Amino acid sequence: MRQISAKGDLLKIREEFERHFKERTEEINCSLLAMLAGEHVLFLGPPGTAKSLLSKSICEAIEGQFFYYLLTRFTTPEEIFGPLSLKALQQDDFCRKTDGYLPTAHVAFLDEIFKSNSSILNSLLTLLNERKFHNGSRVIDVPLLTAFGASNELPDENESLEALYDRFLFRCQVRYVEDEANFLELIFSPDQFKARARLSLQKVREVQEMARRVEVEEDAKKIILEARREFRAKGIHLSDRRWKKIINVLRVAAAAMGKESVDRSMALLLQHMAWDRPEQKGQIRDVLMDLIISGGVSLEKLKNEADDLLSLVQRSVDFKFPLRIRCYDCNEVLDNSKKLYIHKTLYPEHSYYDPYRISLHLRYFGYADLIKVLQDEYGWNFVENTPHRIRSYIMELAGMFERHALARVKVEEEVGELKGLLDDNMWLTENDKLAIMNRCDNKLCLLRDIERTLRIIESMIERDGQVSLMDRVAAFQAEAQ
Repeated sequence: MRQISAKGDLLKIREEFERHFKERTEEINCSLLAMLAGEHVLFLGPPGTAKSLLSKSICEAIEGQFFYYLLTRFTTPEEIFGPLSLKALQQDDFCRKTDGYLPTAHVAFLDEIFKSNSSILNSLLTLLNERKFHNGSRVIDVPLLTAFGASNELPDENESLEALYDRFLFRCQVRYVEDEANFLELIFSPDQFKARARLSLQKVREVQEMARRVEVEEDAKKIILEARREFRAKGIHLSDRRWKKIINVLRVAAAAMGKESVDRSMALLLQHMAWDRPEQKGQIRDVLMDLIISGGVSLEKLKNEADDLLSLVQRSVDFKFPLRIRCYDCNEVLDNSKKLYIHKTLYPEHSYYDPYRISLHLRYFGYADLIKVLQDEYGWNFVENTPHRIRSYIMELAGMFERHALARVKVEEEVGELKGLLDDNMWLTENDKLAIMNRCDNKLCLLRDIERTLRIIESMIERDGQVSLMDRVAAFQAEAQ
């Protein structure tokens, strides 16, 4: 693939903006990437956080027609789409003069976007999504590359406004400046800012063309699939259309850096595109970091599954009865679930005393009724030790060992490679990169913890069968063939 020279221009724009807009690297990156991918950006935050100034300045960094408007409840279509053409009306043609208005803009900024009223909303939705404008009896293609929206709050529960909200793939929360040094520089610096660095429309089109030939690496695909599962488990649902747009953005991000493929470090960009409510962003970020480090294997999920399996094995293989049980027919004493199941297997017709009835009113049961009484009536928390159940434990444990080994390779042996990917990724902030590397250390500890749990389960199962785990797995697989 021919190298793209847009990276140098993008870095110049970002450096210039970072000097003036403090603590806004994330918003700047999203804006530049959205413009390259032809997607829209929403800045969400309280008044006085420079949402409007940042949006207008970013728009001006792209060479092309620019349109800006502050929307209110009383905004008319003429203000956004252009006035009616009086000359055309004389010929019974209802159309607008769109020159200088939104239908002819390459980049637009719509302040207080959710104040749109119904008279302009439908046309705005079509224009943003399909890049078409119905001008009288004609449908015209609009050159709009990106629209920036700004709002102090999320839209009300209104179907039309929710549809408008969905048009903005990138969502950025804009907060007040926190660092005191940055705050002092902000309030004492000149208010005037005029971006000098520029990105031509031709380079934007070059990046988009190159992006069509960018491949997605297998690691990245695995991360996307597992992220989708994790999001759904947390009640975060993305439409197929949104996923399609996200993958296109990842390809554009790679092409802009001159890369031929999307690597796993780029998956973290989903944190800006996958959330609907601000409180979801932290959950999404945690999931993505976990998957990036462990190569698409969720370590938190693996840890929970290992703990659950340990609990099940303890309750079936090694459960100690609170009270000993005696056989009614042969008087043998049984003090755990394993012994009880072996005795039942050897002597299927034997009955057993109720362990809580030691008076003259003794009760005794067959095996099945005894199990029901112990579990349901007395609340003994054990699972019947059957060969079928132990076999399922063995196969599940073998799968966990395989997933653990895969994750260990990714975390332990590829930390250096991951650091290289992060260093090369211009779309991630330094905070993102530092957080991922710090999490690598935490994941190494979690991997050791998971392995200890799996080894405990293995020792319990092997003690139960007197045969190694791998030998038993091999035997099961040979039997299946």
